Amino acid sequence: MHPLAVEQNFRTRAGRLQSWGIGLLACALLLWLYAAWQLFTSYESTYNKIDCPAPVNSEPRDLYFEDSNDAYNDAAQCASDRNWPQPLAALVVSLPLTAMGSVLFTAGTVSIRLRHHHDELERAQN
Repeated sequence: MHPLAVEQNFRTRAGRLQSWGIGLLACALLLWLYAAWQLFTSYESTYNKIDCPAPVNSEPRDLYFEDSNDAYNDAAQCASDRNWPQPLAALVVSLPLTAMGSVLFTAGTVSIRLRHHHDELERAQN
């Protein structure tokens, strides 16, 4: 095989590694955005149609101190209505995607940079 063809194949494979890495990192980012959306947006309770605050902004003291019975019931209803397995599953699935995406992107980038470095060394020697 001609040396230029070998070089072309090497650079194509390295670019493909980078592309796969970027794609996996983008998927992980979407999963992180979904989990953040679940954490930072308010929602409506399914049973009593209570407007529940976002989990980040909710007051945990409402669950433990019964200042008024209605506030306690509303806080308990909101706490029990939030579906936590979905955002947690998104975060768990995003971890291997992030790891593999980082590895693939780094491998592709390092391969291309080392190839450029090798080319510059050859030009400097000639």
